[in-house]
Amino acid sequence: MNFVSDDGSLYLQRENTMKHLVLAGLCLSMAVTGASAQVNAGEQKSDPSLPFTVTQVTTLNLPWKIAFLPDGRMLITEKVGGMQLVTQQGEKTPVANVPPVLWRGQGGMLGVFLSPHYKKDHSIYLTYSEPGEPSGSSLALARAQLKIDKDAASLEGLQVIWRDGERGDGGQFGAQVAFSLDSKYLYLSVGERQRMTPAQDPNQPLGKILRLTLDGKPAPGNPMAGKTGSPTVPVIDPPEDTEAAKTAPIVRTYTFPGPNLTPSETWVTGLRTPYGLAFAPDGRLWELEHGPRGGDELNLIEPGKNYGWPLVSYGKNYNGVPIPSPDTRPDLAKPVIYWLPVIAPGNLMFYKGAMFPQWNGSAFASGLISKALIRITFDDKGGAQTAERWDMGFRVRDVEVAPDGALWMVEDAKPGRLVRVTPKS
Repeated sequence: MNFVSDDGSLYLQRENTMKHLVLAGLCLSMAVTGASAQVNAGEQKSDPSLPFTVTQVTTLNLPWKIAFLPDGRMLITEKVGGMQLVTQQGEKTPVANVPPVLWRGQGGMLGVFLSPHYKKDHSIYLTYSEPGEPSGSSLALARAQLKIDKDAASLEGLQVIWRDGERGDGGQFGAQVAFSLDSKYLYLSVGERQRMTPAQDPNQPLGKILRLTLDGKPAPGNPMAGKTGSPTVPVIDPPEDTEAAKTAPIVRTYTFPGPNLTPSETWVTGLRTPYGLAFAPDGRLWELEHGPRGGDELNLIEPGKNYGWPLVSYGKNYNGVPIPSPDTRPDLAKPVIYWLPVIAPGNLMFYKGAMFPQWNGSAFASGLISKALIRITFDDKGGAQTAERWDMGFRVRDVEVAPDGALWMVEDAKPGRLVRVTPKS
């Protein structure tokens, strides 16, 4: 068995895997014509210079996600486990009572998100790879209250409000959260754990976007609201490719502790590695994900749709086994933009701020293997196109906007930089 993380880091591998990664995107050829053609932004060149100033503030231990508090301080997760409260001057305070994680490959302490009612309840949400029996880990979503004293910070009353429960091997946790614009619901992206076929299984949450209440329950109005799934589901190890996945051996059977609520939680299906999830100012929900060997995708998320993985892709399997093109399946939702070669996205966010007013309404995508920051613009019909692409010189795991409108980024490294982006004077 071998599998590779899409962000360029190796999890399990054979000796020739690095060769496949180096060649990713270079050996691919797509002939997409006519009205059904999607936009390939993979060949976009980086702008020759940066139109802003980048200032390093501090370093952290494999940082993964930034969440800004109203006063401008940041909560920053470290994938190895733990979280820091960081001032804009770089002073760090470890946050106590963070749950244990299994740091391995793409797993660890992942997302941190402020409740839409944070000013009233001081609640935050965490996503992470939760260790457990019989082996491996699974995605967990927890909620806790953030308590900050003069020289200390801690999480109080932490409770896991959702978990996939299957455990086992594989990366690609997804682990992003977006709150509805009315602050009533949360959307949780769940990766398919490099197991491929669960993304098309309505009984498993893997490879889906779930729409939940703020307490982690199925939200009313979902496409399959009120429906329950099979009480048991098969668990497989990550297969060699999408063809091998069809006959992958079952390593064990998982039994849900209660009713299987997956169908009633599900908003959309057929996703691979949903690392970006964000609402545009017009209320549309956008998702950004890693393709396999080529074919990263920006998808407009609409309820009940199937986004095709692992049935179709604009990329290939890492071992070269072809995957049918999305153009062969008009019944499946196509990406609005795809990247071939890949950018290996870290996250997606929409900008709103006073420091760069010309960018209000644009989205930013961070790039890992591409070391890029990419600005994306949108029209009022659900279309999108890339604008600028800047080479930041490091693997950009997350980009977020501060209350004052500055952009902040963290580097996917150990140690990884925390940098502030401001206009050139």
